[in-house]
Amino acid sequence: MSRTWNFARRPFRDDRRLYAAAVVLLVIGAAFLVANLRLIAEYRRGVADTRGSIAALEDRGRRADQKANAAKTALSSYRLSALAEESRGLTRIAAERQFSWTRLLARLERTLPGQVGVARLQPRFGLPGEVWLDMQLVARGREAVVPTITALAKDPVFADVVLRSESAGEAGAPDPFGFQLETRYHAEERP
Repeated sequence: MSRTWNFARRPFRDDRRLYAAAVVLLVIGAAFLVANLRLIAEYRRGVADTRGSIAALEDRGRRADQKANAAKTALSSYRLSALAEESRGLTRIAAERQFSWTRLLARLERTLPGQVGVARLQPRFGLPGEVWLDMQLVARGREAVVPTITALAKDPVFADVVLRSESAGEAGAPDPFGFQLETRYHAEERP
């Protein structure tokens, strides 16, 4: 049916209510559209802020993980070095406990010449089975040094004999001459 816009013709149709309802619905739709656009804009701003916060937190988490890994690496290397140092200390203590003073003193008594006495004897423990001896020896004269070094060098349990110092004692003292030797002692050798 074709519609003509001749409003003077009968029957007259009143479409004003229909137009009024359409305008009201259009205004309500426009209000909803504006409200939705505002919600979308607020959501996007909120999401952008949240995305920025998430990115900042993820970056912070990555940096914290890197710092934690660096700290773990440093701690593990510290633990290893501390454990190695503690292990060396325990090995030294075990070597000191296994060290036989009586065997050493008996060996020195057999090896040293009769005119030489021991004033001070101090062992230093190195690698397992390796003991360095610092000895302060006394004798009646300087001529006892060479036979002492020769006797220690010939004995298989003593090696690397080094004369560290010599000192003349006071006049009138029973043992006026002192000298200091350093030698390596192989403790596991049997006398």
